[in-house]
Amino acid sequence: MEITRASEQHLNEILKLCRYCSQNMKRKDIDQWDDNYPNKEIFQEDINNHSLYIAVSEESEEIIGCVVLNNDQEPEYKVVEWLYEQGKIAIVHRLMVRPNYEGKGIARSLIEFVEKLAKDNGYTAIRLDVFSENTRAVNFYKKQGYRVSGKVNFRKGEFLCCEKIIP
Repeated sequence: MEITRASEQHLNEILKLCRYCSQNMKRKDIDQWDDNYPNKEIFQEDINNHSLYIAVSEESEEIIGCVVLNNDQEPEYKVVEWLYEQGKIAIVHRLMVRPNYEGKGIARSLIEFVEKLAKDNGYTAIRLDVFSENTRAVNFYKKQGYRVSGKVNFRKGEFLCCEKIIP
């Protein structure tokens, strides 16, 4: 697997990946993503801002995962009592793995990639939010060393706000 920055040519495949992930979550009764979020415009902006990274299978050359890393904190984050306030804070958004590749370490590789990228770019901590009803994702982030610092509500319900200091 290779992780690289997404470009315009990847947009349609990223949208397909997002549909697969949304459908997979719905099958698991996780009502998190839909036609409103995330959408084409959001992914286009991620590509334009050079913040979207894709994991590409070396065998099939298909996009099997993606993640966004930037410093765009949601306004709702202001109410969270974050542990790490010093330095530059990076934010993870829209981590997804193609359902037939789940359990193969793709998400872990993507998180390790963005953590290294953040460290290399002078960030001191990483923040993210995770849908509280997506227990698999919640457990994944906790296993990767992310600490829950608070909760916020978005359109679909309660999200846990997590953070991790970059060593």
